[in-house]
Amino acid sequence: MTNSVKGRETNPVRLHGYNVNDIKNWSAESDPFAKYNRSRVPLAKRIPFFAPTQVNPKLSPLPQVMNLSADYDKSAISFKYGKSFAKNLLKFWQYTDIYGAWHGLPILDSEEENPQYGVINLPNPAYTDAAHRNGVLSLGKWFWPREGQNFSEWVEEKEDHTFPVADKLLEMSEYFGFDGYFINQEATITQEDSESLMKMMKYMQKKASKPFHVQWYDAILKDGKLNYQNEFNEKNDRWVRDGEERVSNSIFLNYAWNDKRLEYSNSHAEKIGLDPYTEVFAGTENDKYGYNPPYDTRLIFPENGEPRTGWALFGTDFVWNRYDNKLDPEDQEEVYRRERRYWCGPTESPLDPVGRTLYKPYKDEYKAVNPEEFRCWDGVSRYIPERSVIGSYPFLTSFNTGHGKRFFVNGKLASAEEWNNASIQDILPTWQWWVTNSRSDHSISVSYDYQTAYDGGSSLKIRGDLTEDQAAEIRLFKTCLPVDDDVSLSFTYKSNLKDHSKDFKFGLIFEDQPYQFYWVDSEEKMTSDWTSNSLSLANFKGRVIAAIGIKVANGQRDYCLNLGQIHLAKGEQTDKPKKPKRFTIDHLKMSEGTADVFLSWDFDAENVLFYEIYHVTGERNRELVGRIYDEVYYIHQLKNRHHERKTYLELLAVSPDHSRSTALCKDITWSAN
Repeated sequence: MTNSVKGRETNPVRLHGYNVNDIKNWSAESDPFAKYNRSRVPLAKRIPFFAPTQVNPKLSPLPQVMNLSADYDKSAISFKYGKSFAKNLLKFWQYTDIYGAWHGLPILDSEEENPQYGVINLPNPAYTDAAHRNGVLSLGKWFWPREGQNFSEWVEEKEDHTFPVADKLLEMSEYFGFDGYFINQEATITQEDSESLMKMMKYMQKKASKPFHVQWYDAILKDGKLNYQNEFNEKNDRWVRDGEERVSNSIFLNYAWNDKRLEYSNSHAEKIGLDPYTEVFAGTENDKYGYNPPYDTRLIFPENGEPRTGWALFGTDFVWNRYDNKLDPEDQEEVYRRERRYWCGPTESPLDPVGRTLYKPYKDEYKAVNPEEFRCWDGVSRYIPERSVIGSYPFLTSFNTGHGKRFFVNGKLASAEEWNNASIQDILPTWQWWVTNSRSDHSISVSYDYQTAYDGGSSLKIRGDLTEDQAAEIRLFKTCLPVDDDVSLSFTYKSNLKDHSKDFKFGLIFEDQPYQFYWVDSEEKMTSDWTSNSLSLANFKGRVIAAIGIKVANGQRDYCLNLGQIHLAKGEQTDKPKKPKRFTIDHLKMSEGTADVFLSWDFDAENVLFYEIYHVTGERNRELVGRIYDEVYYIHQLKNRHHERKTYLELLAVSPDHSRSTALCKDITWSAN
């Protein structure tokens, strides 16, 4: 976690860009921050599509979505985690299949006043962690042109027919834990260099030792000339497949498509044996145009026909980056409303998609429009069905969005500091928000509450007016969970109502009856403190849970319920994780009552969801200073708040069901100054 000054992070451990010599000479040992910027979360498997529990069962599951976007912000410096709440955190992974890192990064030791950006930048490892946890691929970026670089050096081929840059790009993808690269080759190069680039890309496809995805941007042709096609055709198809040789895995079409071009892109892909839904992506420009792109998404997804291609979204981070008050911690709810409008449409709910109020068809040239003018954006969920990875036990979520004003553990305040860390974002609700209410005025609202949480920085808050004859149903997660006689459901909640446990019910939808909830009553009294309830689901043995939700009823004016955690488990609680080994302070730098601390330990993935680091004072006050799924952690400016001679750091492992290991301890002796 880091300090924040006027919204800018101040942390020496950062991500950086790479130029050709950086790439050719790269090694994990020589890259000073490499080991602190790895993703270790494996790619989750998504559950099969099950149309009856989709908001719109008629939507095709075939088209994939590429989200090319900045991470926390678009500054020239980027970190895996930090100490500021007002950052961009993506909360809608359920509509994305591929995430690509967009904004460039300066090379290491670049001048701060005149930064030199690298051709290569890696995806933020925290975003890769979050993407993988949701079954989404994560790609780094190749961006050309960049000043001071000779393109021929990038595609150099040795006498033994190896490509030094390609070998290193593959090595870096393997080490840093991401899945490939987005190639933005957006300037004319010589035909010779173009042919070498294609040959190098074929080389990467053949040599990759793990599933490896390269997405090509529709910019240059085979002869190296810049010539956007705005469709998939005979001029750019060789950048995906050249005869029988794979060059890239998909193509991002430039934005000036129309009905005829999309129809041809579909037919041409099928003609040459490619999947138009997973290998051809029609691009939409949101970075520049916000909610008002000058072309009609319904051309990709005809209302009375089959989809034409996959869909590539560029600049979805505009919901945060283009908001004037984005750095105000007290105004992030408006950022989230903007995000809901983008992903779920004008009503901010996937349940109520409505048509646009005005559509301006695409002209020969883009028109200057106000990107904040909400004219023609229906929301991604209007066209793309929700995806899910919840297909095995245990499933546990605390509705932790990956940033917070404070940090809570087991319902207790563990740190009063602001923070951001997408690495530890939970799997968030599939539908944000699917609320059905007996009243027509949508009197119940659902959102994330950053004032209180059971674990992490946020809980789910349901608030509004309910009288005795009213109820609100909130569908939360799409699942595929077979039930045996040892499956249990636990949930943790609190409310401003007391002794009204029967007014809160947990709902299960089963595959064999997909259009109705089975409601399970809470057995514990509802209080203003966190209350946990555990129920056996043995009565449902042999059935498959297809969705889960809650119902609130018999409330009052200004009803408020916080849902802190949901846990579905099979069998008895797992054993505590093993005690970590070789907890080490690798480096310690002290200055004016603070310390920069570089930590490491032996990484063990068995029965470990993440590791936690606590700062313990002589009075046994414990403050959480870090949570990560990794073997290293950097603490920036750890504070000696009580001016003690000696304090301690504790490291412990946390299992997927949040049981904790015995802690390892290291002491810090503060200098006399």
